[in-house]
Amino acid sequence: MRRLAAPVLIFLSLTARADVVTDMRAAVSQLHATKPIHVSIDVQRSRKNEGRFANQQFTGNASLDVVEDDAGLHITFPRALLDRADRESREHTADPRKQTPTRAAVNDTEATEIADAINFAPPFLRLLDTATRLSETRGVRDGRPVRIVVLKITPKLLPEATSIFSVKFTEDKMTVWLGDDNIPVAAERIQRGTAGFLFIKGQMTSRSSWTFTHYADRLVVLRDDSSYAGSGFGQKGEGRSVQVVSVR
Repeated sequence: MRRLAAPVLIFLSLTARADVVTDMRAAVSQLHATKPIHVSIDVQRSRKNEGRFANQQFTGNASLDVVEDDAGLHITFPRALLDRADRESREHTADPRKQTPTRAAVNDTEATEIADAINFAPPFLRLLDTATRLSETRGVRDGRPVRIVVLKITPKLLPEATSIFSVKFTEDKMTVWLGDDNIPVAAERIQRGTAGFLFIKGQMTSRSSWTFTHYADRLVVLRDDSSYAGSGFGQKGEGRSVQVVSVR
């Protein structure tokens, strides 16, 4: 009987670990985001492009006030921010060499991205739909015991993306720092790949790092630090977006 005990315990342990994706999905699925929320959001965006077709560089900031309730999503851009964006546009019209970083930061702020930031459960579940577990270890993050789960992400691509433009991801992994309640504390996704058309090839790398909080029945992204870099077709480009959410 004792000879059977150890193999059985090992099997049960491996089964539990292999089912971590199911555990995460079950826990996050309970976060329905029905409670109202009021947050302030600070955004910083930078972009740099250089090469044969375009040369551009800017760093812009924007601060928003956001409320989501039964009526929907309400985003308020402060008057001072809009005045600054308007002033930049007038200066750019007078001198095209002058940049419009504030206007660019505002234009890059999409309502759907704001909605995801204060209710990240649906985007996270969509990632889990294409995820398989690679490894799982124990660790500590910000003084809190966590499980560190590494997942392989296999996104679905349009047929023409692979047949015409030869898009291929050589790496797509997500690391999740998971609390004892199976709710993610943080996550980071790294993608590397290539794309091409005929004899022209390009390379791309992107990284998204999220820090979460479990607020009421929501998974809120307190900090989203995302960056990308790419080269090809005679161009090089890179960019970064840092978004910080404060619950009020």
